Amino acid sequence: MRNIGTILDNVPYYKNLEQIFSANIENLIYLSNHDTDFTINDIPKPLIKIAKEHNITISKRLISNYKINPNAHLIAYNLDYMTLNDDDIYHTMMGTASYRQDEPGYFNRLIASYGYNGKALWMYLDRLKTLEALTDFDYIIREIYDYARMMSTISDKYDKYPRNFLTTHKIACRNYNRLKKEFEEDIFKKRINKMYEVAYKDYIFICPKCTQDIKDEAVMQNNCVASYIDKVINGECQILFLRKKSNPKQSLITIEVRDNRIVQALRRFNNPVTDEDQEAINYFNRKFEKEKMAA
Repeated sequence: MRNIGTILDNVPYYKNLEQIFSANIENLIYLSNHDTDFTINDIPKPLIKIAKEHNITISKRLISNYKINPNAHLIAYNLDYMTLNDDDIYHTMMGTASYRQDEPGYFNRLIASYGYNGKALWMYLDRLKTLEALTDFDYIIREIYDYARMMSTISDKYDKYPRNFLTTHKIACRNYNRLKKEFEEDIFKKRINKMYEVAYKDYIFICPKCTQDIKDEAVMQNNCVASYIDKVINGECQILFLRKKSNPKQSLITIEVRDNRIVQALRRFNNPVTDEDQEAINYFNRKFEKEKMAA
């Protein structure tokens, strides 16, 4: 900024920082144009206390992960560990489940999706660091999540906190890969959410009935949607086809859905959608955002 006019024009965009500086906690905040669009009222008071006591940097991602399961995060700093330290806890809390900043971290997803207990999981991480010499906690929590995902697919009677985790994980990978081809089609069909088959004006959203439908779509659209089959099987996303009511068999637009929202929609050769297509996409997102909020 080279003149006072520009500075004054930008002041309103940083009014949330004024509260943070007034509260004298700016040293706890990760100051970034992309990460400070929250106010001091968005930060839970217990999290501020933890940040002060343990020298933690508060960011938008940390606030989001903390709010999902505050008890599991609060207890982390009140347990007696053999070797787990504050940095290990922080990295575990901050770990994300994908490239999306707003998705719950692996720690929270293990609790929400696979029935892990917060206290037991912290103690297990401590055991892995102490007895198995695992120190990269971004890696560890991802591997535990991967293990839970595979094992729950095979059977829900698996050991959530196995001894010799690395060996157990390798065996799980081997068993999963052996069985995968046998049950992937059945799992794929169970993942399909027929609720998404809605219509808007002369458009209709269609779910694939089997993995072959996605392979056919990839050929007709000349895109890489076939590579998303495993993601559908793993529950990471849904694939839909947006077509005209008058010709539902004719491929038109390939769609990726995550958390009841369309995150990707492309025409043939990955060309962008038209304004008319976008209108139908916006309708879909509005409809399922309302249903998500109602639930």
